[in-house]
Amino acid sequence: MQLIKRKESSGSNHVKMVAYTIILFISSLFVPFIAVATYQSVVYFSRAQWFFSTPFSAYITFMSGMIYLAVILTLYLIFRQRFEGSLFKVIFIVLLLSSIPAFVLSLTNYYYLDKEGIHYNNLMGFDEKEYRWDKMARVHIIYRNHQGTTGFYKYRFEMKDGSDIMIPYNEKLAEHKWRVEEKIKENNIQVSDNFNNPIVD
Repeated sequence: MQLIKRKESSGSNHVKMVAYTIILFISSLFVPFIAVATYQSVVYFSRAQWFFSTPFSAYITFMSGMIYLAVILTLYLIFRQRFEGSLFKVIFIVLLLSSIPAFVLSLTNYYYLDKEGIHYNNLMGFDEKEYRWDKMARVHIIYRNHQGTTGFYKYRFEMKDGSDIMIPYNEKLAEHKWRVEEKIKENNIQVSDNFNNPIVD
């Protein structure tokens, strides 16, 4: 009787894991955009910011973490009958836990602009770096020729200490372009561009 119950329990767990795996694969296509945006808007957003933006790398990393979990679960379902025992389960748990950095790093990858400067937290770090307007040496406006049409592509802000940062030109930045130009004039920052020799793709 107990053997039958164990088999039923094992079969039930197997079905649940299959369901979880399928859900992970499917939800990885849209959950990252909801989870990352929601977390960052709650934790990092402030009214003092001109705008807040999430690099696409954050969504891709979160998505990769979910797909990685789904793949590990799939491998477990395939090999669970062949490799039984505590060691196999420990390895499986360690592999699952190794996905945590991908989720954490994706949630802390963002940038925003305000009256002080550009604040950027890159994908591979946890410290927010500030690029102050009054510490900038030059702004390079990058144009791109895409399918015969030349348009604004990115800003490259070069600091006096030699560091730089690239900010893509998107709808959010377009709304506040006048603020950026105002700060450029206010701090006498040199401006250059590649309009006559744009990036072609």
